This record gives sequence, structure tokens and C-alpha cells, in this order.
Amino acid sequence: MEIYQYVLLFLSAIAGGALNAFAGGGGFILFPSLVLNGMSSIKANAMTCVSLWPGNMLSAKAFQNDIQVKRRDLTFLLIISGAGGLCGAILMIMTNPEVFKSLVPYFHLLSWGTFTFSKPILRYFQKVSGDNQHFQYSHKQILPLFLINLYGGYFNAGIGIIILTLFTLYGMKNLNEMNGLKVVMVSVNNGIAAACFIFSGLVDWHITIVLVAGAMIGGYYGALFSRKINQETVRKAIIVVGALMAIYFFMM
Repeated sequence: MEIYQYVLLFLSAIAGGALNAFAGGGGFILFPSLVLNGMSSIKANAMTCVSLWPGNMLSAKAFQNDIQVKRRDLTFLLIISGAGGLCGAILMIMTNPEVFKSLVPYFHLLSWGTFTFSKPILRYFQKVSGDNQHFQYSHKQILPLFLINLYGGYFNAGIGIIILTLFTLYGMKNLNEMNGLKVVMVSVNNGIAAACFIFSGLVDWHITIVLVAGAMIGGYYGALFSRKINQETVRKAIIVVGALMAIYFFMM
């Protein structure tokens, strides 16, 4: 890989980390950047997960005071997140690279669509849901949460907004607590998945170290400037970029 490609990927990681800090959608930038620079889809997915994970951990710490659920309920969520991440990552590692490549456009379209229509989706579920101030464990929640986290370990783009939608359906109203739980769950899910990808040999560390550095810089400064930036403008920009990438993947 040429020097200019490392520079471009570093800048993409900064952008991805910043987007995750104040709007979400960092994977829409980093994953396609790796593919466009010659990385296979399956390796690009693994390296995106590993690269963005440290930023997720930093975000989780920022929300720690907003999480007021009972210890038992939080433990349940973390176990489900880890189990889903583990199973999803193992499934991805076992997937034939050509099969995974053929699935990427549909996964990307799913995550882009969920991100794009997240506001009306959340508004709808707020109208039809119950009214639980905090998350409360129920056996009925195991399968939906596991399937979402399975997807997160397999192809993690868009998992955050899907989790928020499910929490809204469960009747939660406190957005800060919902965001806090979401970030913690994604951190555990992606952390387990990232460990699997590292031990599987899918991670090219010459590139990934550059990406991790860029994502952490972007995440830090993105958090600092998040209140000064018009998030709706950024959100619209992500939607446009995500749409262009979806078209590109379907044309590959």
C-alpha cells in the first residue's frame, strides 16, 4: 500500500471516529474507504470493528452516570451483547469471502436505511410502546436482543440505532440512559468481536494501527466540538455518503 493510501485511510478514520462521537455512522466512512483501497470486504469489516472499538469505550465512560438500571438487568444486557458478538464474529470468520462480499450491499442498505429513517421509526415506537423509565429484564427480550447483537458481531454498522429502536419499543423514555446502555452494549459486542477478528488473522496491523490512531483522534475532538456543530447537517451528509456507498456496493 502506498503512503498516500495510508494518509487517506488515516483521514477516513478521523472522520469515522468523529461521526461516531456526535451522530453515529462512522462505519459508513471507514468500511468503504478500506474496500476502495483494495481491502477484501471481510477484512475491511474486521478492521473497521477493531479500529472503531476504542472510541466506543471512551464514549461508554462518558455515559456511565446516566445508566440507572438494576445490576441484574445490566448484567443480562452485557451477557447477551457478548454472546451475540461472539457468535456473530465466529459466523463471519466462517463465511466464504465471496459470499460475504455478496451480502455486503444488503447489510449496508439495511444499516443505511435504519440510520436514515431512525427519527420516524423512533417516533412511531414511542407512540405504541409502554412506559418503563428504566430497562427491565424479561425472558421475552432474549431472542430479539441476541439477534441484534448477532448482527452486530457479524456486520456492526447500524446496530446502535437498532438497539435504540428496541429500547423504545420496550417503553424506555430517558434518551440519555438509552444512549448509555446502547454504547455499553456496542462496546462489549464489538470488543468480543474485535478479539475474535484479531485472533483469526483478519487484521492487518500496519493499517489498523493507523486507523485506531485516527479514530481516537476523531472521537476525542468530535466529542469536544459536538455541541458546536449542526448535527442535523452532519446527519444529512452521512445519509448522502451512505447512499452513494450503497450504490457503489450494488454495482461492484
